[in-house]
Amino acid sequence: MPKIPEDIIRRIVERANIVEVVSDFVKLRKTGIRYTGLCPFHEDRHDGNFIVYPRGNCYKCFACGEKGGVVDFLMKHANMSYPDAIRWLGRRYGIETDNIPFDYVVPPPRPLPPPLPTLALPMSLVTEREDTSGDNLVTWLRHGISWGEAQRARIDEVLRDYHVGHARNGMTMFWQIDDEGHVRTGKMMLYRQDGHRDRQARYTFDWVHSALCRRRDDTGPWPFPELYNPDSQECRPTLFGMHLLDRYPQAVVRIVESEKTALIMAIAYGNHPLQVWMACGGMENLSREKLEPIMRRQRRIVLYPDRDGIDKWRAKCANLRYERAIIYDEPVTSWWQPGDGDKADVADVVVRMINNGSPSVTPTDVIRNNPNIQHLITSLDLEGKDI
Repeated sequence: MPKIPEDIIRRIVERANIVEVVSDFVKLRKTGIRYTGLCPFHEDRHDGNFIVYPRGNCYKCFACGEKGGVVDFLMKHANMSYPDAIRWLGRRYGIETDNIPFDYVVPPPRPLPPPLPTLALPMSLVTEREDTSGDNLVTWLRHGISWGEAQRARIDEVLRDYHVGHARNGMTMFWQIDDEGHVRTGKMMLYRQDGHRDRQARYTFDWVHSALCRRRDDTGPWPFPELYNPDSQECRPTLFGMHLLDRYPQAVVRIVESEKTALIMAIAYGNHPLQVWMACGGMENLSREKLEPIMRRQRRIVLYPDRDGIDKWRAKCANLRYERAIIYDEPVTSWWQPGDGDKADVADVVVRMINNGSPSVTPTDVIRNNPNIQHLITSLDLEGKDI
């Protein structure tokens, strides 16, 4: 069978520009020597996860893990076959292929370019913003939940341990500090006085690293090059609470989606030798790359999915290929009530139970159906005491 010569395929792939091709499907913005946008492979709401690398002619999403070159993008996003992707690129770049049938072997994915050094922000940025006296979420955490005496006594400690901050624009700041104490970035989210996200405001979400490199135009200078220069540094987010990993060297690591949920659970149940709470920041952000510091230490992991994410997190847990990680969905199944909502997470259920004065909101409930945690209690000669 006649086939397109390999040199023509090579010309097409070399001619194709990853930024131009992806821009046909995704709105991109230039950030240093890279381009970022919302990932087209999952329900992405955070610009910055999906990065296009002109110098490597490839892309990667640091949330869902999708990566590849120009042909990979068309095959995965536009559901093209390999021949169709080659022909599409041939038409776009004026290289004739339509009238030539061909056999083919799909080439391996294009490797990513060498990584840039990881961004590490000064700790002074964190300490300068620790006054949360006017923060809506913090005020709600203090006064909007019917905490017990022991729980209420933990509020200040939890806020301090997680370095919760308040931005000048009114957003709550959730700093991401890695296991070595480096400040990777911070997530900023706007909350109403009732503790819910303010989704009606014009700006409800931002990243610290994005704000630090936001220029008036593409040709202007970086506003804070002494803090973040996207041409020479790469932002690699970590888990919220990762800096607590070695403070509790034998604790089971409990991972939820949202930072707010991690704070509520740490106040409700505490961080101590038995457990430490962390957040991955979204359903798609649970990845082996993000969990690597935990797995490297051979720590046990318990994943708490939202009610609408149980199946996805089960699949992600299996893909981790880490035998010390398990899913614990009882709070959003057995404890759940219709009033909690179809997208409820463990904190929604626990807050409702606390506000209703339920006597079952105790560590015993969490431990009851979790053999890994029970084994840890036994091996460390600890006692699971109720709050």
